[in-house]
Amino acid sequence: MQLIKSVLYSFLNNIWGAVIPIIFIVPSAIFKSRKIADIGAKIWSLFSLWMLKKLCKIDFKVIDGHNILSEPCIYACKHQSMWETIVMHLLINRPVYAYKKELEAIPFYGWYLKFMSGISVDRKGGIKSLKAVVNQAKFYLNNRQSIVIFPQGTRVPVGEGVDKYPYQSGITALYNSCSVKVVPVALNSGLRWPKGKFLKTQGTIYIKFLPAIEQGLTKEQFNKILIESIENHSEELCKREQSPKE
Repeated sequence: MQLIKSVLYSFLNNIWGAVIPIIFIVPSAIFKSRKIADIGAKIWSLFSLWMLKKLCKIDFKVIDGHNILSEPCIYACKHQSMWETIVMHLLINRPVYAYKKELEAIPFYGWYLKFMSGISVDRKGGIKSLKAVVNQAKFYLNNRQSIVIFPQGTRVPVGEGVDKYPYQSGITALYNSCSVKVVPVALNSGLRWPKGKFLKTQGTIYIKFLPAIEQGLTKEQFNKILIESIENHSEELCKREQSPKE
């Protein structure tokens, strides 16, 4: 039954993901307003997570939400499932996701990305692409919008380490160039919504916002704090949910 509900959720979520662009692309284009498109993305996220709760019995809880900053910053988030690409629209005001350019080819969803606030990343573009990412990030930060980046660049299955899925250079380049704080974010979404699988396991997803990393650190210091914070806390959240209940 859970598999049927999971498949139904995926179907309805894809339909909903087509409806929102149909409604919001035209006014976004006419008024040349990313804000309108961002509102559409938030509405999509609200309904998507509501369906996830009602159909698949998956809810979420924010831990240490006081670490969500009112000032523009960079959120470096663990990436285990599609879930975190949805929820940040509800937790942060007009978040700017850094996403791989290939996603723009997906019908409706990908087309809509071009109208929303977002940073397109050409993973094959080398140093030129990295400079473009930094410039886009600075633009949005100056507009008082925060950046959401998945520093490993892809969804990572629960239990896989940084040796197989290393942290990419993009997050370090942003830290060194943008003069803002970086907030590490840990989670355990992969337990409920595993990468590449339809079946979603009912329960609670925990997302934990860790203390911001201030400017002024060396590359080595920054990477050490970032990786240890995200990996250790994500592992703790996963182990806590996998342990037998008393």
